Amino acid sequence: MALAFEIIFWLSLFALLYTYFGYPLLLMLCHPFTRRHASKPDDDFRPTVSIVLAAYNEVAYIRAKLENCLALDYPKDKLQILVGSDGSDDGTNEIVEEFADQGVQLHVYGPRQGKMATVNRLVTEATGEICVFSDISELFDKDVILKLVRHFADPAIGAVTGNHIYHKEKSGMSAGTDFYWKFQRFLQSVESRMHTICMCDGTIYAARRELYPTPPDNTINDDVAVPLGIIAQGRRVIFESEAVARGEVLKETRRFFRQKVRSQAGCYQNFFRFPKMLSPWPLSRFWIYISHSVMPVLVPWFMLTTLASNIGLMFVEPTLLSPIVYQVLMVLQGAFYVVALLGLAGERLKIPVPGASIPFYFVTANVGSLFGFYAFMFGKQRAAWRKVD
Repeated sequence: MALAFEIIFWLSLFALLYTYFGYPLLLMLCHPFTRRHASKPDDDFRPTVSIVLAAYNEVAYIRAKLENCLALDYPKDKLQILVGSDGSDDGTNEIVEEFADQGVQLHVYGPRQGKMATVNRLVTEATGEICVFSDISELFDKDVILKLVRHFADPAIGAVTGNHIYHKEKSGMSAGTDFYWKFQRFLQSVESRMHTICMCDGTIYAARRELYPTPPDNTINDDVAVPLGIIAQGRRVIFESEAVARGEVLKETRRFFRQKVRSQAGCYQNFFRFPKMLSPWPLSRFWIYISHSVMPVLVPWFMLTTLASNIGLMFVEPTLLSPIVYQVLMVLQGAFYVVALLGLAGERLKIPVPGASIPFYFVTANVGSLFGFYAFMFGKQRAAWRKVD
């Protein structure tokens, strides 16, 4: 029994350490040997572009978004703006109609079917060679289209994701989110040079319309299903740090948690829909997918088995190492979760707790992942998105 606990403990701990430290370290070591550039860009490349916006009750943001899109630095005769209203009833449609004389096209759909169904319908209306997808609440930098489309001069590139930058906020959740996304961007920048990234950012990404895979309407994560569908067609997906969308971070734990449940349910959904991604060839793509798409979703299970096996070792005599080693590791685990709870308390009381933001974010995200698995398994997560305000 003791040996079984020890094997489970060390395998689980190794998986955790590999996901957050081992994989980034290996990427850093591989970086000098990867592609010098992620693509062969052409700054003068000007394809036709369709901006695809799915909206549900976005009266608070839609006007600013459309004004932002119309002010982008890109030839007006090559830019199409499409808004799909998925059953909006708060005045969103009326605001969009005000922009009709500036070329904005409104498509009203109902009853509500969700973001993926709305995006699929809009792509059939798109005329641009490149479709740019974004959330309504995030605003683009003026040169965002130029930065995205230059990579499509390279025929090997099927999709490009941009850089989502959050406005600075003073909260534990905000600090944790900021750290997490800086970490993600580093990984994606190296992965883009090595071979391909396997997910986009739903706030800003672009894809060749001819390669758009039309995921099922009940797809939860369009920003994962679309790039995986493009990769399945033999093209690469890359990250462009200079194509920037800006928006507010989810400061409230409740909102962040709800979003995490939804996104993780979508991850499990895509695991089953793209089983060929588990093919070990090409090796670099397989390694990136397992390390950056699969392993992070499994982290909460590794956390549970690490904790449970460590607790078990408190009651038996270990055979591989001294009991003191496991006692120290048990104390460290307990301290980590206590600090996370202090972060939660500080968030509720609006009192900053030094050093608690990352443990708080980490634990909250992974508890949300567990609930996401439950939502996926029992069909609790619908494709029609729920507002997180």
